Amino acid sequence: MKKARYFVPAILFYLLIFILSSQDLDIDLPGHGLDKVAHFFEFALQGFLLSLGFFNALSLSPNVKSILAFLTGLSMGILDEFHQLFVPFRTSDLHDVLADAAGVVFGILAFRYFLERKKRAPKN
Repeated sequence: MKKARYFVPAILFYLLIFILSSQDLDIDLPGHGLDKVAHFFEFALQGFLLSLGFFNALSLSPNVKSILAFLTGLSMGILDEFHQLFVPFRTSDLHDVLADAAGVVFGILAFRYFLERKKRAPKN
């Protein structure tokens, strides 16, 4: 049960995403497609947090942990868009899911990069 604590940040962040997805935020981002940039960075953080959970809680190969983090993050993105189908003044968009997926991949890669740097850092 102690290892489950590593997933708390990802769960809390997804709860925030879900709550914000339930609102009519009426934010008009300038330019075409900037909402996709927001989706990318939102889910990049989610991918990073999911990696934190999977890499610390499971004793599997790094590639399997990365795949699990990706599939979980992708599922969260799909679930978020499905949820928005039922929220007034919100829309569901396949391009949002694609931006979410790209963000999750970036977050996982960023996590693995920092993990490798930490391993290579000289120990005092």
